[in-house]
Amino acid sequence: MLSYGKQRWKRGVTLREGCEQKVFCLVPFTTTQTQAGFPGEKAQWFGVSSDWDGKRQHWQRKSLQHCSLRYGKLKAPYREMELPSQEVPSFQGTESPKPQKMPKIVDPLARGRPFRHPDEVDRPRTPHPVLPPLTPGVISLTSFGSTRSGYTRLPRRKRESVAHMSFKAAAAMIRGRSGLEPLASKRRGNKRSFMYPSFMDEDVVDGMETFDSSFFSKVDVHDEMCSMPDDVFESPPLSATFPPLPPLGLPPAAAASKRGKRIASRVKHFAFDRKKRYYGLGVVGKWLNRTYRRSISSVVRSQLELTDNHRPYFTYWLTFVHIIITLLTICTYGIAPIGFAQHLTTALVLRNKGVYESVKYIQQENFWIGPSSIDLIHLGAKFSPCIRKDQQIEQVIQREREQERLSGCCVQNDNSGCVQTLEKDCSETLATFVKWPKHNPPEIDPSNSSLKRSSGAVCAQDPRTCEEPASNRPHIWPDDITKWPICTDQAKSNHTGLLHMDCDIKGRPCCIGTKGSCEITTREYCEFMHGYFHEEATLCSQVHCMDEVCGLLPFLNPEIPDQFYRLWLSLFLHAGIIHCLVSVIFQMTVLRDLEKLAGWLRIMIIFILSGITGNLASAIFLPYRAEVGPAGSQFGLLACLFVELFQSWQVLEKPWKAFLNLSGIVLFLFICGLLPWIDNIAHIFGFLSGLLLSFAFLPYITFGTVDKYRKRAMIIVSLLVFIGLFSSLVVWLYIYPINWYWTEYLTCLPFTAKFCEKYELDQVLH
Repeated sequence: MLSYGKQRWKRGVTLREGCEQKVFCLVPFTTTQTQAGFPGEKAQWFGVSSDWDGKRQHWQRKSLQHCSLRYGKLKAPYREMELPSQEVPSFQGTESPKPQKMPKIVDPLARGRPFRHPDEVDRPRTPHPVLPPLTPGVISLTSFGSTRSGYTRLPRRKRESVAHMSFKAAAAMIRGRSGLEPLASKRRGNKRSFMYPSFMDEDVVDGMETFDSSFFSKVDVHDEMCSMPDDVFESPPLSATFPPLPPLGLPPAAAASKRGKRIASRVKHFAFDRKKRYYGLGVVGKWLNRTYRRSISSVVRSQLELTDNHRPYFTYWLTFVHIIITLLTICTYGIAPIGFAQHLTTALVLRNKGVYESVKYIQQENFWIGPSSIDLIHLGAKFSPCIRKDQQIEQVIQREREQERLSGCCVQNDNSGCVQTLEKDCSETLATFVKWPKHNPPEIDPSNSSLKRSSGAVCAQDPRTCEEPASNRPHIWPDDITKWPICTDQAKSNHTGLLHMDCDIKGRPCCIGTKGSCEITTREYCEFMHGYFHEEATLCSQVHCMDEVCGLLPFLNPEIPDQFYRLWLSLFLHAGIIHCLVSVIFQMTVLRDLEKLAGWLRIMIIFILSGITGNLASAIFLPYRAEVGPAGSQFGLLACLFVELFQSWQVLEKPWKAFLNLSGIVLFLFICGLLPWIDNIAHIFGFLSGLLLSFAFLPYITFGTVDKYRKRAMIIVSLLVFIGLFSSLVVWLYIYPINWYWTEYLTCLPFTAKFCEKYELDQVLH
């Protein structure tokens, strides 16, 4: 309570016209105490004499006049009660004016809620990283929730429908605003990679006396304006000590459930909320309990407040694409055997020898719950033999062609069929092996009958019977059968008189495995081995197995793989449902948080280039492993967190603790990369490239002129180092291929004998 003259006064509340800021003025204290026990001058002294009501109205008008002179024009209902400027209050008047009823103060924006201070209304429910907590003393005593105001029951607030909220959110998105923020324009921050400290670039840090109390101070503005006696005698509002009342006619449990947010409102809040993302904190900073220091200059504080807040459109688009492609992949190719070992399938299958044989098919199990490795290669996985010409695969193809050059046509004596094979695989008693030049060889050139063919014969194909130009210049087929084309217009009659032409073929070329291996066999065996059967060809040299294995767009030159686009196409593929789920969780937390800080363009550049660099290094050091997923991109985003930590080192409370915590997370993920089917090479180079790209593209704050120019130079140096790293990897992949076997220990440690065992990708080489 405050004494003013000879009367007792109490602080009340009135509102400036056109302004929501509360102004604290002095209005008379009202009481219902009677005059009993206060005779004469004592009753007049304590304000309970016979004319106490008139004195109360007089000092009310006097207080309103004081507020209008000090803070501006009052609202219309209070202007009529204001005293004229020339009127002088009289304490000796015998007649008191007729009491005029004081209108109740009503907040039109409250809508049934207690009347609160604007700072309290605008503050988030969660602890703000910058603004101080609000003391309960600033809340008005004349709120709707107070028993003194007479409004003990709050009116129910009508909820908006889901359709109405969706329409408002769509309209806000079109206007470029959030559906949860007011429509008033906000101050936009600088969109440069760095922000100028001020118009005076001084390498100084302000002391504690220069701090703005509304930024980091825990003392409220109301506490600074009021004296200690004000705080002592100020009573807290009832809304600060008692929970809000439930709506009328509902039990407390039902009212609590009604007050809960709807699902649509929560989704809209999560997807379109533009809550401030403070530099150096973010989602990971919240997980690790990071806080700002109190000794921060006003220049740095202004940069922290001016950082722009973006919408995570790239995160939503990328997550949608990942989910759709994963579902389509599983629906099209199915799910491979689930597990961590190798899956063995055995069956009796008819092969090229004309008898049933027991054959085995081995494939690696997929613990991600998704397609097999062969299907992933066909979809666009990172696989070096599909990106450039591989030396080991070329050796395998040349070895197969040398054997085919020595082959002939094995014709069964019972006219059951024939197959192209080597002489050792043809039975001498049950079949006849037709091999040139022993069996009626044709001439290479009809003009020179002395030159006979020595390579052949080929089942169901002969230059003498092909209706296309084959034996006449300039269309003479070479003597080497591995260079023969496919003759699509063979003679329709089986009565050519040639043994290898008048038989039914039992074997055709079949591409088996992922290394371009070809075998002339039956369709049944080819389908059992999950191969590609070529009905139109007769020799393995007439088909291009690597083109069939890789799929996607055909090679420009069938002999030279050129699918370099796999380096970024594999970023949108996943090995299974669990793999996709892990990526979605990472993207909706870390990627979404970083995009709100840096924007979709900057974060997309870091994401794509880090993933391409990681896949490029993996194609060099792990060429025969089919890898999919944004592993390098995700470690590039982890590098962004390190760069953000380094750039905000001077404003964090415990930067070394934050660095150790973040390093422990990355070290744990690197150890997980030592397990099979996880590409640690892509992790390492994705992290290195992400570190360089983050210094170049991630926005940062400056601490003076020297720091500003140092960080500008860091942008140029980081870009040059990244270009050098990327160029070196391209040269190692295409021009000077390297083969360092020890790098395999960086991605898989052989804890047991068969822990890092090769799966079907390497079976052909051994």
